[in-house]
Amino acid sequence: MTYLFYRMTGSGTPLLLLHAMPLDSTMYDEVRGHLDTVLTVDAPGFGKSPSCSEIDSKFGATAPSLDTMAEAVIADLEEMGIDRVFLGGLSMGGAVAVSILEKAPDLVAGLVLMDTNIGADAPEAREKRLEAANKADDGDVSSVYVMADTMTSPVTKEARPEVYADISRRLHEVQGPSLAWMQRAMAARPDRRQLIDTLDIPLLLIRGEDDASCTAEMMEGLAGRYQGSATVATITSAGHFTALETPGELAGLLSEFVSGK
Repeated sequence: MTYLFYRMTGSGTPLLLLHAMPLDSTMYDEVRGHLDTVLTVDAPGFGKSPSCSEIDSKFGATAPSLDTMAEAVIADLEEMGIDRVFLGGLSMGGAVAVSILEKAPDLVAGLVLMDTNIGADAPEAREKRLEAANKADDGDVSSVYVMADTMTSPVTKEARPEVYADISRRLHEVQGPSLAWMQRAMAARPDRRQLIDTLDIPLLLIRGEDDASCTAEMMEGLAGRYQGSATVATITSAGHFTALETPGELAGLLSEFVSGK
């Protein structure tokens, strides 16, 4: 019995993809169609996974933490008999990915960080998250609605209106308790950039060109900490949600990474 809802397609060493907040693993549905072996997981309280309170209870957590999700993922991989994965995370998923890396480094064959900040929030950003969490406690999840406008590419809005509409729909389906938990977990996350300093597995860094929340300077900063030669890729005509905005381009980069090309 696994803790979180997962979906596995293909066989062999999987590419485990962790989704962004406040979406769920279906954001990778089109990406999955271009790849051989993919494993996706829904975060606590999102998609088809159990509620945040249920997962907290099972792991003895007393406060929202991305580490709890990381522990659940690690336990689920053991239950499935999977001892090695290529690990990728987009936005919030990247923060969970580095928590998994820290807790179980032998699990990870290669790391992909997409449109993500694995540092801690600045004080102002942390305060905004906590304000959003407090509103979500009262059922007001409107704080995330603006993400459709502020975090997708202008090209997506103009040339791919159906994608923009899909992102907006997903944001409007978020549940209050889940959003509150995730915002508090994100606000509490530590700075884990130092994990890149001694990383001895392949590293791929990807961002959408129009993603203001994950700048080129941020990705170059991570690449500069890596002792090997990290691959840094920018996807044009994409914002923060590259898996939804440009799934084919993202899948191509992921496929090359997993195959070692």
